[in-house]
Amino acid sequence: MKQLIVAALVTACPVAALAETQLDRLETISERMSDAMFDAMVRMVEQQGGNPEPLRAAIPDSAWDDEYRTAGACLLDKFVAASSSSAVDEMLDEMEAFIPRMAEMELEAMGENTDFLPDGISEDFSISANEECGLTDIMLDRMDESGFMAAMMQSMAGN
Repeated sequence: MKQLIVAALVTACPVAALAETQLDRLETISERMSDAMFDAMVRMVEQQGGNPEPLRAAIPDSAWDDEYRTAGACLLDKFVAASSSSAVDEMLDEMEAFIPRMAEMELEAMGENTDFLPDGISEDFSISANEECGLTDIMLDRMDESGFMAAMMQSMAGN
């Protein structure tokens, strides 16, 4: 019986470590991509002749907390189940490589160049998984609470 438990633990430990590594990576990537996306929104307002300062002042915190981590773990579980752990690793690799390019990209170009989804994961599945896991609501709540949403709407109404 002890040998069975030890074997199960030895087998499970690398999987748990891999999942934690993926979650850590997703957290870092998400924080960096969110910051880059908000910067792109500010640049867009600036380029359209709007006042970017209210928007810049209202950028929400992109740092993950426990609620975000739980939602991120949920998303990774869904992605791995629908594809594979190695496919999710490849997705994270592609996302990491994309981040430096975001600094100079227009907001619209970001949407066109962000097909990182692993094989087996459709855009509809990704949107659904993000919503089911709560990631979408967390970000929208942060944008609303910081005043970013209102500042963005106000800056766009003037153009």
